[in-house]
Amino acid sequence: MPSRSLSLAGIPELRGSAAASRYRKSSITDPIRRPSIAPSGHLESDLLLDPITVSQIVNMGNHVDSPVENVRRLVLLHPDDDPLMFTEMLMYESEDDGIWKQNARWIKYEQIVEGSFTRFSKPHISLLHMHGLLQARNCLKKGVILLDEEALGYDNIVNVVVKEWVKRGSVRPIAVNAVRDALLAPKQHLGAVPGENYFDKKTEQRVPLVRDEDGGAKYVENGGTIKEEDEGDDELENHPEPLRDVIKGNRRIMKRMPADAEGTAILIGRLVQVDRPACAFVRLRVAQKLYPTLPDLPIPIRFLFILLSPKENYDNERISIGRTIGTLLSDEIFRKVALHTLEPHTIADATDEFISQIVAVPPGICSTQSRWEPRETETKQTRSVGMLYATYRDSDPESDGGGQHGTGIVRTGKLFGGLCQDLKTKMPWYLSDFLDFFGGRLSQSLAATIFLFFANITSIITFGAVMERILHHQMAAMEAILSGGISGMIFALFSGQPLNILSATGPTLVFENILFEFCIGNGWEFLPFRCWVGIWIAVFLIVLTATDMSALVGLISRFTEEAFATLISVVFIIQAFQKLMEISHDAPIVADPREVYESPCFCHISGFDEQLNTSVISKLKDIPAEECEARGGEAVGLQCRFKPDVYMLSVLLTFGTFALAYGLNRFRKSRFFESTFRNALSDFGVVIAIIVMTALSHMIGLDVPSLHVPEHFTPTLDRPWLIDISRTPAVAALVSFFPAAFYTILIVMDQQITAVIINRKDNMLRKGEGYHLDLLVIAALVLICSFLGLPFYVAATVLSVMHVNSLRIQSESSAPGEIPRFLGVKEQRLTGFFAHLLIGLSVFLTGVIKLVPLPVLIGIFLYMGVVSLLGQQFVQRIALLFTSVKNQPDYSWLRCVRMRRVHLFTIIQLLSIGALFLVKYTRLISMMFPLMVRKNLV
Repeated sequence: MPSRSLSLAGIPELRGSAAASRYRKSSITDPIRRPSIAPSGHLESDLLLDPITVSQIVNMGNHVDSPVENVRRLVLLHPDDDPLMFTEMLMYESEDDGIWKQNARWIKYEQIVEGSFTRFSKPHISLLHMHGLLQARNCLKKGVILLDEEALGYDNIVNVVVKEWVKRGSVRPIAVNAVRDALLAPKQHLGAVPGENYFDKKTEQRVPLVRDEDGGAKYVENGGTIKEEDEGDDELENHPEPLRDVIKGNRRIMKRMPADAEGTAILIGRLVQVDRPACAFVRLRVAQKLYPTLPDLPIPIRFLFILLSPKENYDNERISIGRTIGTLLSDEIFRKVALHTLEPHTIADATDEFISQIVAVPPGICSTQSRWEPRETETKQTRSVGMLYATYRDSDPESDGGGQHGTGIVRTGKLFGGLCQDLKTKMPWYLSDFLDFFGGRLSQSLAATIFLFFANITSIITFGAVMERILHHQMAAMEAILSGGISGMIFALFSGQPLNILSATGPTLVFENILFEFCIGNGWEFLPFRCWVGIWIAVFLIVLTATDMSALVGLISRFTEEAFATLISVVFIIQAFQKLMEISHDAPIVADPREVYESPCFCHISGFDEQLNTSVISKLKDIPAEECEARGGEAVGLQCRFKPDVYMLSVLLTFGTFALAYGLNRFRKSRFFESTFRNALSDFGVVIAIIVMTALSHMIGLDVPSLHVPEHFTPTLDRPWLIDISRTPAVAALVSFFPAAFYTILIVMDQQITAVIINRKDNMLRKGEGYHLDLLVIAALVLICSFLGLPFYVAATVLSVMHVNSLRIQSESSAPGEIPRFLGVKEQRLTGFFAHLLIGLSVFLTGVIKLVPLPVLIGIFLYMGVVSLLGQQFVQRIALLFTSVKNQPDYSWLRCVRMRRVHLFTIIQLLSIGALFLVKYTRLISMMFPLMVRKNLV
């Protein structure tokens, strides 16, 4: 059959080109194939010729008793999933060397044997001709259909098929032996060595097959016996490099293949002894292991499709039909019908149903040789039966991206009703919350734990250092570390959403400063008054929990979520640069070294001379600035702070850590190495970045700053751990009611907005939300921290989002070319528990933590801010403002909305976020609105 012209590159010629014109002319002038006429004068049935010479009726309607309706009824009777199907196609040419050669295979997508029989092509979507579909349909409609065949062994199956052909007149008795010999001819799969090694010199009927799982070469004779040639990986060294890759690839496929996977063999041959096409579709009652004869993997065979045609038929016809059958069996609906039908005609009905679902491509755009690779951005359509519901059904708003930010939480109207519902939801999952840590990839859980530890300990220690300065040593790094350990572990064990990560946040620091100044102004002790505030906060939170006020989170829209998350992410990025600039204060860049040489370091120490009754200033030289300040002096001179190259190395370490962590994060989706190695490397990307850049810093040997971790487990002030609330006047207990009310609003907003972001439907969480239970646990933690004099911690947005991202689960692709699908998140409690346990023990790990340079941890902060920012739809919509219409990405949420409305929504959201930043960075105003906008990290 004439086919459309192809260029040398495999791309279809334009329809107006000279080559295309010649093909169109030949398609008109070539003689038309006519149906064959028997000597009796009657038309002979030709399975391949009839569909293209006789009018065809394809039933695609959904009316009662239609083929599509028959398929639908059968599918409804068997709702369970069917085994994965591995399909292999082999070709036979009697004029050639007389063996069956593997031509293609399907697991989910098609792979063609290419490269002079040395490799499989990249997996691609099968593109089919309509003629091939009609011919395959006719073969399944008028050919031999054997359902639940009980013959054992390939030889017996062949005998049954040949006998049925003779019975129906498809094969003449004189050609029976030739047909049987052709079907029993040796089978060569792509795992074998091509060329002279096809046949053993001693036994010409032995043909090498694909290697077994141990690497030994297997040979099959006509009798079907298996002989082991050699075993072990050393055998691979005797074969060319391309074939080693094929063998290793087959082993990887077998490791991923489900235990119940079954196989299909498609045998397409040309035989001069037959005078008309003969085909058979065989379903075995029990899947049989015919390996190594069929297929090329040790998988039991369930189906066989055999097509033999005379030499008058075009080669492309047979290949097209074989590819069509392979594609049909990779379709879940057709495969289900083929597995469960009891009537042969239903298989042809399934072909009609398949045709009703196909999507046509205009001619001249591509050909069956075109290879469309599966793309991750493609929207996977749910496979339905029949065209009516699949094509014309109204789109579901949920599937178009709508409703991905809401929550189904409602008020119960009962006292503690919401809390009781949370407990009922969470209790069945509680044991799995611990076991799931060890499920799947354990490396993913361990990497998430280490990442959380380093990210959170940096925030906590920096937060403690700032708190020590503004609270005059009332609370410092020691209290911050202890609070992180206690709060984080308790929250991880008992919270409703353990994926939330508690950490230090800016609004709490602002309130602590306000409370401290208020206490100083009234002459009250800070920590006892703060304890009363904590008691009132706990009371308020318990009241909110009892009255189901957490149901108000249902009012939080995507607009609010994105504004909140964007603000936090940008603040992380800004503060990463601020921390980097602070290093330049201690190690400034000196443009002219001569100025440093001319300005030595002197230590000015003030003292008092009792004999002279006057103050004395001592001027000491060549004393380090740190020692001078420890003596209470002032270091003066450029050489005091002169640390050559320290700041530039800090910049290198910061951006190097960010680039390495971000690159390893993206490496998961690359095409290098195996998926197992990519996943492991990506899981530990942050840890690897920290180790590599820390090693680089120590190799260079400069005095780069590091974290200052307390070395003794004692309060910063000389006080007992337990706060005595009786040391404040009674009026303080009443006055603390008012700041506690504002502080409660702050805690609820911080905690619940972060929880809403984590519980979004996009994350596909399955163990429930637990807003009420979270609030109750926070109330208990506030009470504990109040009596111990520790800072209050709530859910940190960026850390929580990064925690969820580090625990994302993707499907393990069992088929080559299959794009891993997002399955959800590994919901468990132990990553947060172990990370905060390490934080609590960090006082005893001072030597290890100080090895990590501060610029490396700043790079991790920058990484967290950038990754969480780039994952938001808001950023994508900002990019659309500067993208021309023809170059805009095909986002699903753009298809139903005018671009003017999209831009208007983005601009309003951008102005709102800008207003938040204006308030945040205007000190006078920000002190008036600490509840919502002063979201400083430190």
